[in-house]
Amino acid sequence: MKIMAIFPPLFLTFILTVLFSFVIGLELHSYRRTNEDDLGFGTTRTLTLSGVAGFVFSILDTSGMLYIAGFLALSAFLLVHYRSRQEKNPSLIPPMMAILTYAMGPIALREPLWFIMVYVVVILLILGESPGIRKFSDAVTATEVVTLAKFLIMAGVILPFLPERPIGAAIPVTYTQLWLAVVMVSGVSYLSYLARTYFFPHRGILLTGTLGGLYSSTVATIVLARKDRDQSDPLTSTAIILASTMMYIRMAILVLALGPGTVSFPLLLPYGGLFLLSLGAAWGTRTVSRFLKPPENEKGSSPSVKATHPLEVRTAVIFAGAFVLFAAITHLIIGRFGAAGLPFLSIAVGFTDITPFILSLLAGNFSVPKEALEGAIIIASGSNNLVNGLYALALARNRNVLPAFLWLATAFLLSLLYGLLLR
Repeated sequence: MKIMAIFPPLFLTFILTVLFSFVIGLELHSYRRTNEDDLGFGTTRTLTLSGVAGFVFSILDTSGMLYIAGFLALSAFLLVHYRSRQEKNPSLIPPMMAILTYAMGPIALREPLWFIMVYVVVILLILGESPGIRKFSDAVTATEVVTLAKFLIMAGVILPFLPERPIGAAIPVTYTQLWLAVVMVSGVSYLSYLARTYFFPHRGILLTGTLGGLYSSTVATIVLARKDRDQSDPLTSTAIILASTMMYIRMAILVLALGPGTVSFPLLLPYGGLFLLSLGAAWGTRTVSRFLKPPENEKGSSPSVKATHPLEVRTAVIFAGAFVLFAAITHLIIGRFGAAGLPFLSIAVGFTDITPFILSLLAGNFSVPKEALEGAIIIASGSNNLVNGLYALALARNRNVLPAFLWLATAFLLSLLYGLLLR
């Protein structure tokens, strides 16, 4: 028999309020014992009674006036107490916990169970992870806060006001599609940037290739190859292959988010296959490198991938310009040569940035079969791999990167074959 059928809902809600308030009180007590000698206000009993008071005031007066009066009284008491202890302990954590616990009752009465559970979990995480949060806050600079504000403006302010109409007759994409592509690409690159900067600051060469591939496989390949020319490392080939491997993950995310389902979902098969094959190639080169490198240097040194910040205004403008340019060129090529011209254009695009080209194919209303679009996207990705392999050979100038080049050239041939078979 379900417990909800045994006890009245009001009783269960009250018990939940008491238990959650008690748990928050325990966590605050532990927090204060760790960070302060004098516990002062904010014991487990105090916070539990605060939660009970908020619950009782809410059910005694449904208009909310009694609850508001209690809130004002509690706030006045907390203000007096805070001022009396400001010199000794200026932290606002205990008063804030008392107010949040006081709000537990109305939340439990009005909101679903999942919400109050998330509410409590967030409070507990903030209290329990105080050292980690403080360390992270010290590491984050004011520049990063401004950068985050830029991204929120791009996604939440500019995007909703753009018109849903084509940019021009020769550019079959809308203003909204253009800016949404900028936001999505910037978002994926920004997450990679944050991971490299704050979560893996002391990464090895393999992690450098993996995270760099999420930002730009070409940039990561250039940096790794230059580093290998100055300091030879058998792990360089593995890192370069991993960079191109993660490119498939990055592009899969973008095509799923921005492309029509009729085109984006079929792309998961070739992207997934090439991703798995690339992982296998990386594992193979990694296994070979163990016989070429002493065990004490197994992790490899970490080259510095100093890529342009993904949320710079100049970067966004350049990407938007490339997006419009490739849409116009694609429209021109299809107009003159039809779908037969797409494979040649896709190979040529590999020597530039393939992301705006692929996204322009997905956003543009081109009068070609969807199989031709899928083939062009796969060929462009493969062409980019070939270019990365050529960069690696030219910049490293040693045989360490030869396995990477051979695999990237093989991936290009597989992509070309797959793309041509779709025609």
